[in-house]
Amino acid sequence: MLHTITKAVSFFLILFIAATSSVDAGQPKLSPEAQVSLLTASSGADLYTLFGHTALRIYDPESGVDRAYNYGTFDFNAPGFYWKFALGDLRYFLSVNKFENAKKAYLNDGRIITEQQLNLTENQTKRLYDFLENNARPENRYYSYEFFYDNCTTRIYEAVKAVAGDSIHFQEPQNSAKNSFRQFINPYLKSVSWVKFGINLLLGTPADRNPPESETLFLPDLLKEGFSHARIQQADTSLAFVSEQRFYAPQKRSVISPARVSPTLSFWFLLITSLLAGFFYRTNHTFWFWFDRLLFGIIGLIGVLIIFLWFFSSYPSTKWNWNIVWSAPALSAFIFSFMGRKRLSENYKVFLVLYAAILLLFLLSWSFIPQQIPSAILPLLFLLGFRSIKKQSESVNQERVNVL
Repeated sequence: MLHTITKAVSFFLILFIAATSSVDAGQPKLSPEAQVSLLTASSGADLYTLFGHTALRIYDPESGVDRAYNYGTFDFNAPGFYWKFALGDLRYFLSVNKFENAKKAYLNDGRIITEQQLNLTENQTKRLYDFLENNARPENRYYSYEFFYDNCTTRIYEAVKAVAGDSIHFQEPQNSAKNSFRQFINPYLKSVSWVKFGINLLLGTPADRNPPESETLFLPDLLKEGFSHARIQQADTSLAFVSEQRFYAPQKRSVISPARVSPTLSFWFLLITSLLAGFFYRTNHTFWFWFDRLLFGIIGLIGVLIIFLWFFSSYPSTKWNWNIVWSAPALSAFIFSFMGRKRLSENYKVFLVLYAAILLLFLLSWSFIPQQIPSAILPLLFLLGFRSIKKQSESVNQERVNVL
């Protein structure tokens, strides 16, 4: 994790230094030779690069302008960085870099760059240049990031659309498969199964909405693909929106090493070993006391995190999360566990039965829940239900022994 953070800081430091050193005090004027290109960087080996990246390049051989405009910049050293990130209050900003510096940063990170030269008129190119330069001003450069609706890719698309208007026509349906936001991002998470599990656990029902075509271009690859099949109307002529495409390949491609053990395998192993241990060590009350406290405590903390993101984060995609149903009540079981080992209160026994019923109802309603629930939690649900009933029955048996 420290290595990942260090690489992330180094990567964005290169872009930040380039940004502060490359923007001139005066804005050079573009010549009729100026060109606009969409830059798409492939996925990298670090978590923050999993979905790729989008930027715009404006190149003018006459005036010497060669700049990359990047809406995905943020400051790792911002006070309360992680807290702001969790709340959705971390401010992203548009940085302007020398293209060669930006290209070097991506290639050094082992990422392929696809450059698509866009068929924009001289007037559209100048308007886009002015638009980006104005956005890069200190008073205009910051915005509130949201992964699905307002990010480095959607900002680029909106900038291009602002100067091209309705003259861009996409030739193929942008969401013919009727994918949800969640289904769009899951393929990028295949090699990081634990990250995929965590993200899908914390995203609520808004992530399962099928976005209209106007909202599908939120990932770099989707925008690149959309532009490659688009046409632009110029006067009485319809032209391919991408006039030329070139690639920049690193010497060594970055690769993510997949986790050796997936969440699904881990949780099924935990369930099976717990059932076996319950058979062979059923009289070891001290072990099961601490096992249950740890199990309900961890699941309860997951519930707390879901509640926090739902009610206190500004991310709309973390609202209305059905995973709260099975995770949040575990916190009450954890708190009740401090009431004593030998005899549980009547309220706690009733709660354990009720919790087991909630888990069963959640399982029976699985296919009707308007949210894609990670299948990896199935063994956890079985384990939570088993331990709830087991703990309640052990309490009843203990009371019978005390009476006799």
